[in-house]
Amino acid sequence: MNKLKLLITDILKVSKITKTSKKKRRIIFSVFLSNLIVFFDILIILIFTNIFTSNLNAQNFIVDFFMNNLVLFPVVILLRFLSIYIEKMNVLNLKLNIEENLRTHLIKEIFDKGNYSISDAYYFINTISMQVSSFYGTLTVFLSSMLQIFAYASYLIYTDFNTVIVFFGGLIILAYPTYFLTKTGRKYAHLTYEFGEEISKDTEKVLDNLFLIKIINLVNNEVKNFKKSLKNYYSSSYNNLRFGTLNAILPNFSTMMLLSILLVFFNFVKVLTLDFIGVMLRLFQTLGIFNDNLHLISAYHVYLENLYLMEKNKEVSFSENYIVNSELDEKNSIVISDVSFKYFNSDEYIFENLNLEIPRGKHIVITGVNGSGKSTLLGLLSGVFYAEKGNVKSFTSKLGYVGASPMIINSTLRENLTYGIDKEISDQEMFEIIDLFKLFNENNTTLEKKISNKTLSMGQMQKIAFMRALLSGVEVLILDESTSNLDEESKKLIFKILKEAKITIINSTHNKRDFENVDLYIELVISLEGKRELLLT
Repeated sequence: MNKLKLLITDILKVSKITKTSKKKRRIIFSVFLSNLIVFFDILIILIFTNIFTSNLNAQNFIVDFFMNNLVLFPVVILLRFLSIYIEKMNVLNLKLNIEENLRTHLIKEIFDKGNYSISDAYYFINTISMQVSSFYGTLTVFLSSMLQIFAYASYLIYTDFNTVIVFFGGLIILAYPTYFLTKTGRKYAHLTYEFGEEISKDTEKVLDNLFLIKIINLVNNEVKNFKKSLKNYYSSSYNNLRFGTLNAILPNFSTMMLLSILLVFFNFVKVLTLDFIGVMLRLFQTLGIFNDNLHLISAYHVYLENLYLMEKNKEVSFSENYIVNSELDEKNSIVISDVSFKYFNSDEYIFENLNLEIPRGKHIVITGVNGSGKSTLLGLLSGVFYAEKGNVKSFTSKLGYVGASPMIINSTLRENLTYGIDKEISDQEMFEIIDLFKLFNENNTTLEKKISNKTLSMGQMQKIAFMRALLSGVEVLILDESTSNLDEESKKLIFKILKEAKITIINSTHNKRDFENVDLYIELVISLEGKRELLLT
């Protein structure tokens, strides 16, 4: 009962997050249609039984009406399957609506909160939203099957109470294996969730460091680790499905086995009628559906719990710890004071009591090994991440960013250069910067030229990212391995242009020897105790 209360509580909490209109009405509508299908099922069984034999347990005016108007029998069949179609489309539409709304909600939350890792963001937007939406589809089928069981059972009790007692005795015996299979399936569902998160993080690590892994010949090692994670994930998924399948087929198997024993060894053929057998088989078939969806609800509850955990994270906001202050000390662009930061759902702090001053108008290079926290530090400096304790103060909100994989939209050169810029940029300014960066060899470049990441070299894409940042009027430019795909000539040209722009440059790189005219080197190191420290030179 405690688990049932927890489930209902989580459903009510998560329902508010889904922001899907008329959710309850749509679920009730599906439940109504499911029970309409029960009515048609029983009616069809009775008509068939009456056609082949007059031995009916139940005789009433409805059956009499259709027997006297058999021409309407195909209409009953049509209405049954039409009800099935409408019910399934209603559930599917509800599921897709919830998934759409959840994905929108989650991506906004990830932007707003500022403490989600890339792998967690991917996992929540893709996996969690899909599983939670599937939960509501499953919940609808579960409620429908529960009422269908009641409807079928009511008919059987009404027609032959004594025989029903025999079968319901078997149903009581099924209660424990159902409980055991559901509980075991829930355990494997939780493991599947944990291994799924692990795969997401492994994928992020491999893709972010693809070049490095190949160059230092660690491909086999990473593939081996990834294969191990996949094996754990699919093993737990298989076991989850295995116990769910056993749970689903157990009622049907038990009913057929009991029915065969009664007919063969106890001569129940004189007691049972065709309509009773037909309705009873439908009852236990529905009971199988009930068991299957009970198992799935228990499994999906893992995702509801984690979605609710994410929503609780929303209640604690740290956005006030990033401050734009135009009156900041003139010597500095950004000042970090006693900052502690950890990612959502993690117990490990990436930084604790961090203090750092970024001088204004200088070129700062940040280096460190993989996992030292370079990207996290950039996120804190730019306001992408928010400190849990302490604060980060910036003298300006005019920040720009250029990464190793520049954002290029499949559109015109003009739209790519002005993407995200909220001020008017003249054609002359754009042509001047195109010439300055030597973007194209031809002289007749038009701003309406269609470009994409398939028509440009990586070097050209990175140049466009730099051009976009300068056109926007940035005062602090954050670079994250932004010159990794540039030749030496292009690299020198870009930094000559940046130096003349007299802006603050915060440059994260693996190799500090790639740059000249650096004013400050910041090296991130991890101590023997696992703490991250800054070495300034």
